[in-house]
Amino acid sequence: MAVLREAPVPGWSRLARSFHWLTLILIIVQIPLGFWMVEVYEVYAETYTDDTWVMRTSLLHHTLGFLILGISFARFGWRMSHPTPGLPVNLVSYQRWLAHLTHISLYLLLFIYPFSGWASLSAYEGEFPIFFFGWNSVPGIVPQASEGAFFSYEFFAGVHRYCWRVGAAILGLHVVGAMWHQFVVKDGVLRRMWAGS
Repeated sequence: MAVLREAPVPGWSRLARSFHWLTLILIIVQIPLGFWMVEVYEVYAETYTDDTWVMRTSLLHHTLGFLILGISFARFGWRMSHPTPGLPVNLVSYQRWLAHLTHISLYLLLFIYPFSGWASLSAYEGEFPIFFFGWNSVPGIVPQASEGAFFSYEFFAGVHRYCWRVGAAILGLHVVGAMWHQFVVKDGVLRRMWAGS
């Protein structure tokens, strides 16, 4: 599989490192913002059309989701067309397998997470805008669901909620792996993503 391709380059390029850290920063903001948005919705459930906090939190959350999705496409396209540093030679086979599985899972989540949010908004049975910065008429990607439909708002919202739970576990594994490389093995893997070669 091309995404697993390794090549003898000394470190990650500046663009690759920028993709990585920018994605992390956006996710660190996006996840708490999503929880806050849900709280705002619950408080103003009956009067959200007149409440600016619902629209402000929605605008921010939707916009960040689209930014993460766009960066993920750009990042994946770069990854598929450029050589990347190989894994350290001292890793045993199960560690290599775990590293590849973690990376593939993170890439999948970077697409499924925002697409499921977009789909849930698209399937919503009422009238609610989908934002991207100042544009509040982003088209849906699935049809608006009729009552009792299987692919409903609740279905896609459930996938969206499930993603953060799975994502938290996988991201935690990724961070633990990076810390293990940095402080136990001391093989420079984290330094390659922070400073290049």
